[in-house]
Amino acid sequence: MKRITILMMLCAAFALLLTGCASNADTAPSASPGMNSAGPATTMMPSATDGGMLGEVGDELKDLGNDVGDLLTGRDRPISTAEEALRASQDLRDDVQKLTEVDTAVAVATGSTALVGVTFDASYKGQADDRLMAMVLDRARAVYPGIRAVAVTADQDAVSEIASLYQMLQNGTPYATVRTNADTLAKGMTLYQD
Repeated sequence: MKRITILMMLCAAFALLLTGCASNADTAPSASPGMNSAGPATTMMPSATDGGMLGEVGDELKDLGNDVGDLLTGRDRPISTAEEALRASQDLRDDVQKLTEVDTAVAVATGSTALVGVTFDASYKGQADDRLMAMVLDRARAVYPGIRAVAVTADQDAVSEIASLYQMLQNGTPYATVRTNADTLAKGMTLYQD
């Protein structure tokens, strides 16, 4: 008897579930060519982006785009720990080295800025221009969405300084020290942000 009661309750719940999933599609017959369509007018549900049912919340969600996961995990904020900086620096270095123009790369990411030193592929005759910096910024944001600006350099002295900052992170130097040194180095570089 209990089994029958439980089975009936499950069937009723399933039927209610299916009823809730019913389509909102227009079920009125469509007019054939040559026929006047004088049927009932259909109304569209308001969307979240036009002040509809979700109003301002819908607009904010639209502005977030695909970054909702980053918002929930806190990755949309600036880097604030040595662990975050080391991971973001490693990932950014690896991603930049995949660019066809780049032979090798070093990177250090602190706060909302990433400094990237590169040596160019022998076949690349360009320099660290806005196009390259835009590609690096895109990769930096993919690695850590809180990064808002990048500086890309091929100057050997700056590349060495970026490498030493990265080494400081690896050696466990306090984050505040690495960030201060990175901020000082960034002041002498051209930052790219959009």
